[in-house]
Order: sequence, then structure tokens, then C-alpha cells
Amino acid sequence: MAAELTPMRKQYLQIKEQYPDCLLFFRLGDFYEMFDEDARVASQELDLTLTTRDRGKPQEDQTPMCGVPYHSYESYLARLIAKGYKVAICEQMEDPALAKGLVERDVTRVVTPGTVVEASMLEEGRNNYLAAVCLEQDGAGLCFCDLSTGAVTTTGFAGENVLPHILNELGRFAPREAVLSPRCMEQEELLTFLQEKLNCCYEPGGDRFLLEQARAQAEEQFETLASVPQNRPWAIQAAGALLGYLHETQKANLSYLRTLDYYETGRYMELDLTARRNLELTETLRGKEKRGSLLWVLDRTKTAMGGRKLRQWLERPLLSPVEINGRLNAVAALVDDLVTRQELLDTLREITDLERLIGRIVYGNTNCRELQSLGTGLSHVPRVRELLEQKNVPLLQRLRGELDDLSELRQTLEAAIVDDPPLLVREGGMIREGYNEPANKKSSPR
Repeated sequence: MAAELTPMRKQYLQIKEQYPDCLLFFRLGDFYEMFDEDARVASQELDLTLTTRDRGKPQEDQTPMCGVPYHSYESYLARLIAKGYKVAICEQMEDPALAKGLVERDVTRVVTPGTVVEASMLEEGRNNYLAAVCLEQDGAGLCFCDLSTGAVTTTGFAGENVLPHILNELGRFAPREAVLSPRCMEQEELLTFLQEKLNCCYEPGGDRFLLEQARAQAEEQFETLASVPQNRPWAIQAAGALLGYLHETQKANLSYLRTLDYYETGRYMELDLTARRNLELTETLRGKEKRGSLLWVLDRTKTAMGGRKLRQWLERPLLSPVEINGRLNAVAALVDDLVTRQELLDTLREITDLERLIGRIVYGNTNCRELQSLGTGLSHVPRVRELLEQKNVPLLQRLRGELDDLSELRQTLEAAIVDDPPLLVREGGMIREGYNEPANKKSSPR
């Protein structure tokens, strides 16, 4: 006769049933615990000791378990994600000291290789892409999203023989994870390419790729879909499916994903993966290292954002002579002006990774010091605008016009946050004393 399950055990099994393809980090006090097969997998992958609470029972009736500390779980999580696992984070939804009976718990986020936002788990000079691939009988669409920066890009191809184009675009972006339409799941060449060439995990997208459903998702999320041509519905299907997957797994505010950037593949030189690797654009052929590659030779960027942009430019070489000359003129203007160039370099060194900071803040996965770091980084943007104003070059002037120093936000952060804030919000003490007091109360005599 099977032993009767405890209320906590029943709760765990009910939640685990909803996430069968994930390792479940189940919050118990100061630890995330794993049970059963999850515990066996985690103990092997993380070199953790497998234990049990059922020591008085026969071995076949014991429940294996292992855990990681709540305050330092990111390093363990990073190792699992790097090996391609999906991890569901199950939190305590109420204070255990105030709970009556069993503490309410629920999954607040599913972390996957393509949805990582933690700075400790990302390479600062490289985007971390999640891809959605839609393949239909008359065309195909791809969408790529870097959740850590908020960049969402899509494209589409018409015709029947589009698989080579799909493979080339996947090689260009090198996503960590892909969501695939039903027809894609039937393409053995595509699946092999993702797994063996890109080390990219994938999963079926199913009904997420239905056009009406996907279009509704995209229209609700993005400010406009005007950039996507009417004759490229597959691009909308890919974008909508990607959004559907993100909403299901992240359970968080994704309002910062506002712009859908559509690009025509004819704008860039199309290279297959073999050509990219032989040219050693971003990594060497033998060692798979940046050192020795073209990117290593050229990369003198001073910000993480600049490093990612340079990598993108090398992975997507322009074909338009007008655009190429525009970049060359901007580079020449700064090469010929040593003083301005050096001042720009010195200023850029002080600018933090604003893209990823803003992404983590909106996502709700940040701390007090990162909020302060955002204000510090923004404080140097006005000087960049001043220096660019001196250069009468179209590309540099366009970039200057696009720069917003967010002065009101910067002033708010400087006024509200103490000079030496605690690391975690829950520690308290991050807001300056008297910041939120009414003006009349601040000035009234005692």
C-alpha cells in the first residue's frame, strides 16, 4: 500500500505536472529543492549530494532530493542553462510566518537558454537570441529576440525552396534556443543543423504559429507592424509565436519589447555557416575563440553595447554602397580628429550597459546598485551628444539625434537613491531620508 502523500508533497507534484519538461526549483525556506528525477539529474550535473527525508523507509520508497541556496542560486542555474536544461522557478507566494497551513507556491518564471537576462549568465559583448522559425509551403519567416536588450528582429522569404535561407539566417544570429513550427519539426536537416552546428536547443511551437493568433499577439505587443510587408505573413507568424512562448515562460512585464524591426535579407551579404567559420569573422576555426578572429582585430569598443553592435555589423555585412560609405565617412571624421575621438573614448568608458540594465529593470530582475548604475551611465550621455555635435557627418548627426539622455529619469534616480545603496531591495535603506516627504512638510519648522 502506497504511503499517503503530505500536503507539501502533493503541492510539489501538482506544480511539477504542469512543467514536465523543466527542472523544478521548489522554494523551501532558504533553499530551492529538487525531488525525484529532477534531483538525480541536478545532483549529477551540479555535483551535489543526493539526500532524502525518508531515511526510516526502505530505499525503494525514499524520495531523492537535493537543493541549492536561495541567495546564491544563479551560479547553479547558469550551469544547468549552459547544458541546455529549462528550469522552472517556483517561489513562495506568501510569508511563511503569516501563512495559515501550507504556504502558497507557484512558478514565477521558466528560465531557458534563450530567455536569460541575468548579467552573470551572459557574455556582455554578445547577444543572447531566442529564435522562432515558421516554415509554410509557400514561404518562411524568422524572428529573433534578445530578451536582455529588448531587440526583436524579423524577416521573411517567399518560395518553396527556402530552407537554405533559413539555415543561413540561423547561422548569422546563432540563437541559443529555437521555437519551431510544425513543418519545421519535419525537417531533419534543420533539426540537425540546430543541434550539431549551432548547439541550439529547440522545441515545437504548435498552434502558436497560427496566423490569426500570432498577428493578434504581435499587434498587442508592438507599437506598429507597418515595417512588415503584406506579402510576408510568415514573418508575423514567427514574431507572434515567439511572443506567445515568452509570455508563457516569463510571466513578467514584457512591455519594453515595443519595436519590431523587419529587415530584407537582400540588404546584407548572405553567407552560409561554413563560409562564416572559414572567414573567422567572430571566432577562430580551430579553437572557437574570439582571439585571432577578425572581430578580435577590430574590437576596440569601450562599452558592452558597442561590442555587441560591432559583432552584429560583422555578422551582417552591408551590400548597399550608400550605407557602406556612410559608415566610412563617420569613421574617417573621427580618425582625422584625434582630440574629439579621445574625448569620446574617455566618455564612453564611463557608460554602463544601458540596454541590459533597462531590460532587467523593466523585467523586474534588478537590484539597487544597478538602478544607481543606470543613473551614472546616463549622466555621461549629454557629453557624447556635445562631442557628436561638432562633426557634420550625416551618420554621426543621425546618431546624435537619436540619443536621449533621459534627464528626468537620471535626476530622479540621483535624488531618490542613497550614495551607497544595499545590494538587494529587500534589505531596505535604498531611498534617501525625506525623499518622499511633501514639500510643505520638509520646509515646515519644528
